[in-house]
Order: sequence, then structure tokens, then C-alpha cells
Amino acid sequence: MRGQKGRSGAACLPQQKSYITFGYRTLFVRGRAAHLDNTPRGCHNRLLPRGTARGGGAAAPAWTRDPDALRGRRVVVMGLGVQQGGLGVAAFMRGRGADLVVTDLRPARELEPSLAELGKDGVRYVLGRHDLADFQRAELVVRNPAVPAASPFLQAARAAGAYVEMEFTLFLRWCRQAEVIGVTGTRGKTTTATALHAMLAAGGRRAVLAGNMRVSALAQLAETAPGSAVVLEMSSAQVEGLGETGLRTRGAVLTNLREDHLDRYADMTAYARAKLPLLANQRQGDWAVVPAGAGWPDWFAARAGGAVVRPNLDQAPPGWERAGLAGRHNRDNLALAAAAARRAGVDQPAIARAAASFAGVAARQEFIGMLDGARVYNDTTATTPDAALAALDAIPGPWVLIAGGSHKGLDFEPLARRLRASRDVRGVVLLPGAGADRLAPLLRGCRVQQAPSMAEAVRRARALARPGDALLLSPACASFGLFRHEFDRGNQFAALVRAAGLEEARNVEGEA
Repeated sequence: MRGQKGRSGAACLPQQKSYITFGYRTLFVRGRAAHLDNTPRGCHNRLLPRGTARGGGAAAPAWTRDPDALRGRRVVVMGLGVQQGGLGVAAFMRGRGADLVVTDLRPARELEPSLAELGKDGVRYVLGRHDLADFQRAELVVRNPAVPAASPFLQAARAAGAYVEMEFTLFLRWCRQAEVIGVTGTRGKTTTATALHAMLAAGGRRAVLAGNMRVSALAQLAETAPGSAVVLEMSSAQVEGLGETGLRTRGAVLTNLREDHLDRYADMTAYARAKLPLLANQRQGDWAVVPAGAGWPDWFAARAGGAVVRPNLDQAPPGWERAGLAGRHNRDNLALAAAAARRAGVDQPAIARAAASFAGVAARQEFIGMLDGARVYNDTTATTPDAALAALDAIPGPWVLIAGGSHKGLDFEPLARRLRASRDVRGVVLLPGAGADRLAPLLRGCRVQQAPSMAEAVRRARALARPGDALLLSPACASFGLFRHEFDRGNQFAALVRAAGLEEARNVEGEA
């Protein structure tokens, strides 16, 4: 049976007989037995070849401790992508002298920006397909988080004795001299992580920021130093990869858990379990920040392996009243960052200084300027209805909303109810996609227009907006299909409004 191709370009696994149990940590893959080292939680569990005895067996390869030992090792990077992660891994491996293969199911034309940046020297590309032989001869395969762990190519690599890793598992193996703080959650990860990084720096701590914000963690490895801190934003797919390794971070922050990615996970419990290893892998001496409150916060706190800090989000963090951003969700993000910074040793005055000067993160309810008297906001990272609702709460109306795109199995009714009930909605312009197809019928009574492209969406939104209105890109949907990714969507929007005569935010007084 042929595997299906998912949005990530990863081949989905044809249904085969395979068993994975982690109680006694025995693994059967494609009919061949292997064992996982049954070391205590927090140690670096690894796949051992069939027949290797526990305790006194073959030692782990030198590269698991020292990346410079990758020279000459056969490495496959599975999934180059267009958002820096795969690119950063490939560049790191090449820099260490690995015998490198980069493979992606997408054709070269879709990967052009990454290919141009990485170049041809020291790498062999296999694009538009995967070659089984590359996986069977590999010593190390580094998979993109979007590639299913059960991919038949990964099964073949494991059966042949290869190690299968992700960028973050490698980073945590090699980053031994810095305090690593992982930040995960449905919404607010980037803002919380960025604010935490600023607070650490304000406290005099050398800090590095990387992860699921289009900054390769491995590319930042050389920037770590004894006593420094690393703040890693981690998606559910990235945290999921820690589950069977026992790898952990010294600190962890959970922002929230809300409905998302139900096209990937069967239900909310499965989604929660994907994020759980960040907290559950911790042990005595580690710490996690989890918001106070019942429901999912209590669920995570009860399963954490280290100490748990439970900040009350009803209390504003130090410096909030002078911060350059608005909205209850942003106050919550800064409160979580402040609790983590305090736990990491930053004093309250430094936290307050950092919060007071914090102006938010690009492409997240970002005020970019004025167009025809209307305020223009780029909120392209709002890929869920819940995130679009947060934008409506934070940004004063009246609004002309550009929304729509791909569907992630989420409920649009709360967003539609808000739009139907508000007199401040001038109109909604919908980009094509299954998400727009689901949202449009729910917007009865609203002025709704369909646009086949971002250029047409901006033209229609501009015609609807009046001076003083907010022209807001907050799609409530994923970007697959029409754009390379959500940042491409936001970049196209910003370029189009600039071409139409946008007065840039830095030249606008007293707005936003």
C-alpha cells in the first residue's frame, strides 16, 4: 500500500504491524526486535542494536557526546523545509564534516529559498522523493518535526541500526554548559519566550533565544557558555520527540492548552500528551511554570517531574502598565515570563525594566502603519479561531478582517458569534481554503467577500475600511495551499499594503 503525502511533505506510514511499548522499553519494528536502554528518567535513552545487552553493552557513538565527532559520519536530514529548522540542521551537519544527504518530498521549486541559502557544497540532495537506500546506510537520521515518527523510512533506518533524532534532541545532548528553559503551549509561546529572554538579559544573564520561531537551535549552540541560559520555544511536535528519550530541560513554561492541531491529534488529550514530556521528563532540581487554575493547568502540574511554580494570572506582572503591548493574553504571557525569570534568578526590578520596554513580537498583532487613515495590523500567526478572537479583544475596532485559509479541525462558531454580534465589523474578506469554506456560512448577517489571492484581499479590505478603522490580517486558519507558510502570508500582506502607500509605524505618532 502506498503512503499518502501530508502537508509537510512527509510520507504517512502504510498500515504495518509494529509494536512499541515503553513499560519495559522493548521495541519491535518491522518484525525485528530492538531494545531501548532502560536508564532512569532524565538520562539519554537510545536505541541499541538487536542483541546488545543492557549494562555493559556497546558504548554510544562519540558524536552523541561531541558533535565534532560527526566528521565522516553518514547523516540524513529528512525534511529541509522553508522555515530555518531543517536548513539550520543541514548547515550544522555540513559544518561538522558529516557525509550529508538532505531529502524532502517537496520538489526543488518549492524549496528554492532554503536551497539557495544552503548551497550545493558538501551536500547531496534527494528532492521530490526519498530513497530507501539512503536511510538503510545512514548512521544518523535527523527528522523534521512534521515527519511522523512512524514513517516507513525511519523504520527502515532504525532496523538498519541508525539513530533517529530531531534538532532539539541533539541540542539537548550537546548543550551541557547552559541552563535550558523550554517554552510550550498553544498560544503565546513566542511572546513568552521572547519576553523571558529580555528579562534574563536585563538581569545580567547571557541568554540565547531559539526554537520554533524560525531560529535554529543548533545554529545557536556555539553561542552558549558556562552559566548562560537558553530559551527554547517548542511546538507540540518538537516536545513530542522528547518523549522516548528522557531528555529534559532545566526549566519549563506552559503557557496554556487550547483547541488546536486536531488535524494531527485524535483529541485534546492526545494533544496534551504530546506536550507533556517537557514537564514529565523533569526531575528533582528542575522547575516548571504552569498557570494557576483548574482544568489543563492542573493536569500538567500533577504530572510534572520537578518543582512547579503556579503564578496567578489575575495579577499583572511588574512593569506591565508601561509595556508597549495590549490585551489580557499578552499580560498573561508577560506574567508567565516574569515567573520563569524570577525562578531563574532575575530580580524584580530587572523584570520590571524588561517588561516596561517590551513591545511585542513581529507578525503577532503587529501594528505596521496607517493606510488611507486606517490602522493596519499583521497578525498572520493567528492560525486558530481562538487567536483571532484574542486579536479582536486587543485591537480597538471598527475592524475590516482578512481571514480564511486551511482548516485544522477547529470550531469556528465562537469567532463567528463574535463577528455576528459586533456592530464594529465593517466586513470580512476571506482567503480561499477549507477553513474559509467552514467559516463563511456561519457569518450570516456580516458583509463577507471572497478573495482568490492576498492581493485581491488587500484591495477589497482597503475599499471597505474607513479612516480610524483597523485593517486586520488575523486569519484564524493555517496557511497551507496559498502560501509557503504563515510568515510568507504575512510578508505578502505587508508588502502589498506598503505598495499601496502605507505610512510606516515608526513614522506614526500616537497610534496603535
